[in-house]
Amino acid sequence: MQPNRRQTLIGTSAAALMLALGGKDKAFADTPIKGDGGTVRLMVNMASTQIFPPAIITQRGLDQKYGFKLETIPTTNTQTTTTGFQTHSAEIGLYGWIDLSRVKAGGVKVIGIVPFLNWVNTVVVPADSPIKTLADMKGKNIGLFSRTGLDWSVMRAAAQKKFDLDLEASVNMQEGAVSLLRGLLEQGKLDATLMFGDVTAPMIVGGKFRVLATVQDYVNQLEVPNAPYLLYTVDTDYAASHPGNVMGFASAYREAIDVLMTDDSVWAPLAKPLNMTDDAVVTELRTRMRPQFMKSFAPNAEANCRKMWEILVATAGADRLGSIPLVDGFMTLQYQ
Repeated sequence: MQPNRRQTLIGTSAAALMLALGGKDKAFADTPIKGDGGTVRLMVNMASTQIFPPAIITQRGLDQKYGFKLETIPTTNTQTTTTGFQTHSAEIGLYGWIDLSRVKAGGVKVIGIVPFLNWVNTVVVPADSPIKTLADMKGKNIGLFSRTGLDWSVMRAAAQKKFDLDLEASVNMQEGAVSLLRGLLEQGKLDATLMFGDVTAPMIVGGKFRVLATVQDYVNQLEVPNAPYLLYTVDTDYAASHPGNVMGFASAYREAIDVLMTDDSVWAPLAKPLNMTDDAVVTELRTRMRPQFMKSFAPNAEANCRKMWEILVATAGADRLGSIPLVDGFMTLQYQ
């Protein structure tokens, strides 16, 4: 039997590499997606909402629908994800776009294939705090995850633009893990802290704390085109040899997001392993997360990241963000 065009493309190594890294073939795009078979290993932080989409994929059999088997591999941070790629312990992981560019520049063979979240993290203050804006943080004790991270860099850029304020030089910084920062805020030792989006919900439901702003609010103040914060990233060798599985994963992920966006009933079971069992907390989590889910890149997503990079470098300095410029082609629109 004469093979169809899709089979021919997938069977040709040069065409497979093109599918993984470059132009989209119309015959491939118009053909129903079916994976190449076998297991796709996805690295996720199991103690966060990163687990929600893969949980839906496996519960609803979306991996089987698209011709592969999804397996989740626990990871905790950029370093462990990078090690997973380097040791071929997994095929797909999650990176912020700046970290993705860094590891790619360092020789790790990866590329972003689909966005996951927008700027979901928050700045939390006590409910009765006098802090209303970034300018009010002057002289205060402020918690942050990382001085080199994107969230703090965005806050610095927004304070510089709106208030002509060098935020880092104006506050007392406490750098640490989220659990530590939350504890210090509850003990009254911090006046405000950056907080993960999925930890924010249980903090504010009781009324003791309030959200001063989301990091997305500060991005908006910079008046730059929006760009995804977290991206699903694939090993490029795997993408070249298994383009059907990568396309299948992207399709299954988008269906999982549709479920999370429309079915309220799935949220409580997903939140329970994160110790979120109160109905009000689950509702708050759902309300906060849904606007931040992303399914596809904008056509100019990479250019938007570059524009934001330029603004952040001008504020924080290249030495803080990493002296290596953003590499070309750290994401692809192939799997839209």
